[in-house]
Amino acid sequence: MPHPAIVNLFGLERILKYKKGRISDRCLEFIKLQNYILEILPSLSPPLSLIDSFPLEIPTTCAALKEIESKFYSLICAYVAAYWWFWEIQSNLALGDLTTGYIVIPVVKN
Repeated sequence: MPHPAIVNLFGLERILKYKKGRISDRCLEFIKLQNYILEILPSLSPPLSLIDSFPLEIPTTCAALKEIESKFYSLICAYVAAYWWFWEIQSNLALGDLTTGYIVIPVVKN
């Protein structure tokens, strides 16, 4: 799960709670995430604008929400890879090591 990347990319104080709970609450958290993606990613370097290709309607069933969750994850992970490629170690944290594995967390410059 790309929760640390989401928190750092969007300047959040905590993770967005879209994995568990009432479907209505989860949908609200997905809407927040979608808004962050559409509003903040275009302003970062490298920029990513998805306004014409991003799903604008969040589903309201568990099965459909699970499907869109995978798409959001894929998008965030791909952006983190691009951010790593663009900034390398100067604006990313790499936690762990090559032997046991590691995660990359973007550090957004203000």
